[in-house]
Amino acid sequence: MDKWNNKIAVVTGASSGIGAAIIKELANNGLIVIGLARRVENIEKIANEFNGKIFAYKCDIGDLNSIKAAFNWIEEKFEKINIIINNAGMIAGVRIFDEGEVAEQKISSTIDVNFTGLVFCTREAVRLIKKSEDYGMIINIGSIRDFSIPFTSWPTIYPPTKHAVRAFSEIARQELIVSEHEKIKVSNISPGLVKTGILSDQSFYDTRPHLASDDVAHAVVYLLSTPYNVNVTQLTIKPVGEKE
Repeated sequence: MDKWNNKIAVVTGASSGIGAAIIKELANNGLIVIGLARRVENIEKIANEFNGKIFAYKCDIGDLNSIKAAFNWIEEKFEKINIIINNAGMIAGVRIFDEGEVAEQKISSTIDVNFTGLVFCTREAVRLIKKSEDYGMIINIGSIRDFSIPFTSWPTIYPPTKHAVRAFSEIARQELIVSEHEKIKVSNISPGLVKTGILSDQSFYDTRPHLASDDVAHAVVYLLSTPYNVNVTQLTIKPVGEKE
């Protein structure tokens, strides 16, 4: 990790859960970290513990104007970045064919946060990574559901968005190669069930094998620790005992 010392990483969805664990882990490993989230006050509390290593900016990943404002601020303050970790995500508590405007809004928001926002955050990030003229990395946090979808009594739009993220990760990697920007690596992490606040019913985890947010943060550090000439494009992590 020494090669990333004092390099700049942007983490979306950094206010809680996996994102909060990632910004702490990166700061502990010597990086300068910019956390983006709507609940910016949560990031600011974490930043107070890290003596100028973590910065917070309010950003709604589901809103393109908010994304552009955030990255314009990053460019003005830091000029360039080296790493983007797209972690922001949500699960809508509606089925795809539920009727009504509320269902439509929740489905649209899930697509905007989980996929569309990720795409535009990556576009902005790559622009600033290129300015560094240095090595860079894109890490997308997906889900085990981007590989397999078991039959469920509660189908949602969440798995399709994660399938899209995995496909986007590979297309982004290919485009960077053909455009002669091989110094920017792309990885996709597909965790199994992770205990976070994304589910309103926390008892869901009681009878199911699950990962902790720190487990995903450690996977991020592993990817960043690989040599510059090594690109682990897909990393799947499961809790012991998890079934397909």
